[in-house]
Amino acid sequence: MIESKNHLRGVQLFELGRFQEAIPYLSEAVSESVYNYASKYYLALCFFNVDEYAKSSQMIDELLHETPNEGNLFFLKAQIASRLDKLQDAISLVNKSIELDPYQADYFGFKGALLMDKKKFEEALHFVNEGLQLDPKNTACLNIRARLLTKLNRKEEANQTVEHILYDNAEDDYAHANVGWVSLENGDTKKALHHFKQALQLNPNMQYAREGMATAIKSKNFLYKWYLKYAFWMSKQSSRNQWIFIIGLYVAYRFGVKMLEASDLTFLIIPLVIVYLVFVLGGWIMEALSNTILLGDSYGKYLLTDNEKYSGYAFGGLTLAGILGVVLFFALDNPLYMLWGFTCFCALLPLPGSFLRESKKGRMIGLFYGIAMLSVGFLGMLFTADIMLVGGIVLGMMVVYTWLFNFIS
Repeated sequence: MIESKNHLRGVQLFELGRFQEAIPYLSEAVSESVYNYASKYYLALCFFNVDEYAKSSQMIDELLHETPNEGNLFFLKAQIASRLDKLQDAISLVNKSIELDPYQADYFGFKGALLMDKKKFEEALHFVNEGLQLDPKNTACLNIRARLLTKLNRKEEANQTVEHILYDNAEDDYAHANVGWVSLENGDTKKALHHFKQALQLNPNMQYAREGMATAIKSKNFLYKWYLKYAFWMSKQSSRNQWIFIIGLYVAYRFGVKMLEASDLTFLIIPLVIVYLVFVLGGWIMEALSNTILLGDSYGKYLLTDNEKYSGYAFGGLTLAGILGVVLFFALDNPLYMLWGFTCFCALLPLPGSFLRESKKGRMIGLFYGIAMLSVGFLGMLFTADIMLVGGIVLGMMVVYTWLFNFIS
């Protein structure tokens, strides 16, 4: 079967990265012999690389029925589970891979990446280091190790790992992109831009590098740079600690207001409220705002994905509509325009950000919630003459969303 022309042509196309074209040849090779392990395995890999996970998983299940003790099959299933956001299933499957074949560094690196997603950084580093004991030059393990050391604030070790990566992989696009993200998290925007540029020169279609380049360009903005520091810091925290921080911040804010009221410093309450809102709500609007700014950048706009562009357009459109409503209120002395402007500003939280959610469920919730807010604000006066009531409902919906967002995330 190794000499099958269909198999050889399919493998050739696979190695060239032409996965969709390889599928018909490998499918034909499989039909020539149902026991053709190699063709089935390559076919499963092709389906995986074109995001047809159900077909890939089906092919792997057939192979596992024939050869149930192959670690690489469980490893591929683990990668599929990871792509489908089934993190715990992915960990169980990669554990099975390690159990069957404990000498593959890639398995340990992948498990480290999964544990990093669960924010178990020390445990993840342990497995990555085990992988590097098996293969000291394993690119996957080195890249994940650099990111983990950065998360653990062990910057000197992270920089040493980065140098090690580039020394052995000077022409590796993923290595440069990963070094770019590590540099960005360490606050070195100039170095990050250099490596993202290198990665895109090696692979112009690499989304990981394009996202990094866009983020690095955004970080030139003073406000976004500080937001990015905050975002990186929050990403290191467990879900429990994130909630403690959010609730603690609100308690501190309420305590501050009470203290100012008691000490006759009420003139400081409005600045405190503004600072609190900017800090708390900044996380909901900063990405969309930066996308709007990038849309006006002659180079940066080409780095944005379609969803990021939609987010930028939505933010820009709502902001202009909100400003227009406020201007018309003062020009025509009609409170209805203020209500509409206020509604547009409130909708800045759910609507533009909905396009940036990773899960389809999160996108739909944000999108429909934003549309519901706009509907209440613009159509509410058809059901009641109390404009303050409608405005209060819109404000309440915005506040509720700030808490709902954490569950969506």
